Amino acid sequence: MDFEQIDDGIDSYEGVIVGVGGSDVLLTTGENALVGSVTFGNETFWITPVESRVRAEGEASPLHVIYSSRDIENPEKWSLIDYGTLTPPEGYTPTEVPENLESSMRELQDQYATVNLLVVTDNQFYQDQDNWKTVAQDIVAEANRQFDRDDIRVALCVMAYTDSRRVQLSNQPDILSKPVAAFERVYPNTDLDLWASDLALYVGGYDADGSAQGATYGYYPDHHRHAWAQMVPDDTWYLGTTHGRRCVSIHELGHLFDTGHQDLDPNRTIPSYRRAYQWYQPFSPPLKNTVTYSYFNELMSTTEFSSDDYHGDADHDNARRIRETKWTVANYHS
Repeated sequence: MDFEQIDDGIDSYEGVIVGVGGSDVLLTTGENALVGSVTFGNETFWITPVESRVRAEGEASPLHVIYSSRDIENPEKWSLIDYGTLTPPEGYTPTEVPENLESSMRELQDQYATVNLLVVTDNQFYQDQDNWKTVAQDIVAEANRQFDRDDIRVALCVMAYTDSRRVQLSNQPDILSKPVAAFERVYPNTDLDLWASDLALYVGGYDADGSAQGATYGYYPDHHRHAWAQMVPDDTWYLGTTHGRRCVSIHELGHLFDTGHQDLDPNRTIPSYRRAYQWYQPFSPPLKNTVTYSYFNELMSTTEFSSDDYHGDADHDNARRIRETKWTVANYHS
């Protein structure tokens, strides 16, 4: 897979197992690290490194764990991803996106839009992981598979995985209570522009206050461009698994394109189709939901966006909303 402007020795590969129907493989390799998933039908095997940076130093082969989706404790339990997009900080008055801003781009909806992404972390996740960038790239690899669909056509291009301000970010007084606000303060929009990035994702190594695993202000063109996703377990049912990390991160990135949860936003009902979807299937587990559902479940949550052409309908079509906003987002950085 080719979605980066950097050559850091970390590479992602996608494919299938030849001769095995319903199989899927996504692997990300870095120095002494491997992250990924191998799926056959209803079972997925997850590969994840588990050594800290200090323990892995000097080892030829740091410890990894391979486990089955059938081995996860209480996989049917739900954990909250977020309560919806955050209220903008005091002093900022949100306004609806001018209709002409999106309509002027409407004829480009069927073309690919490249959205540049900056990925950062804090000092805790940096220290806890053998190679945090490998973990982060696995997330972006899966995100690209979803945004790259024919009914969306967005290419996420990573401009950098940076930990250059990890200590400064970790020292913010509200890093646990308001991680997105802390993130914006340390990496303001002006710095995103210096990295030629439209959006920024913070993969966090702290168990933040409250029950949410991610947050963003959502779609306020060129004002709020940051998303946070928690990488570690909390005291609810969120385990910080590879699947959980992927789902929470893609969920929050989706909000930056104005995707919505399963219910109508009481404060903003237009467009009404920006909703997640649940569907039944004739095998176990019988129920699945798309990625912007407000709760995460190891068995039922997918990394897909709802779509009228796939899993969804005319009233549950977040893919359509991304098509409508993608060119606005792709033109954020100056």
